[in-house]
Amino acid sequence: MAKSKLSRKLDKKEPTVKPPFVMAEPNDDVGAFGWSMDRLRYPSADSKKDDVWPGRPVFGLEEANDLVKQYGFNIEFVNPRFVQVMLDSSPAVRIAAQQCADAKYSPDAIAKLRSVINTEFKQRVIPEMTARFKKVSKMVAEFYAARIAHLQTFGNDEDEN
Repeated sequence: MAKSKLSRKLDKKEPTVKPPFVMAEPNDDVGAFGWSMDRLRYPSADSKKDDVWPGRPVFGLEEANDLVKQYGFNIEFVNPRFVQVMLDSSPAVRIAAQQCADAKYSPDAIAKLRSVINTEFKQRVIPEMTARFKKVSKMVAEFYAARIAHLQTFGNDEDEN
């Protein structure tokens, strides 16, 4: 008996149900990545439709080339997961998001939602970040003191390779 050939490709079907608002590319499929803000990307000039994850991270640093050489690739000006947790817990953001949906995701409704998010970031997220940083600032000061002491004692570490 001959073996039947297995098909490894899925049929391409348009979704039968589409949400009333979808982000623009390259963030149009962010829901497939668990709705995590750390997956938000700016479109890149050379990205193509079939790229797995085109564009650079929204929360990444613009001038990262020199920093990447020193610290590695994952350099962010703010932690998107922390911001998302704080905004997810905000009643004002939830209400504004619902109002945006009720207004059929109009540009004005999205602008109002953005305004609420900016206000919540200023009034809730930044104070929380500041309070948490103050708790660890002694250790940060000790880190910088130890680092300068090390540099003054041993000099800059040069990579021998």
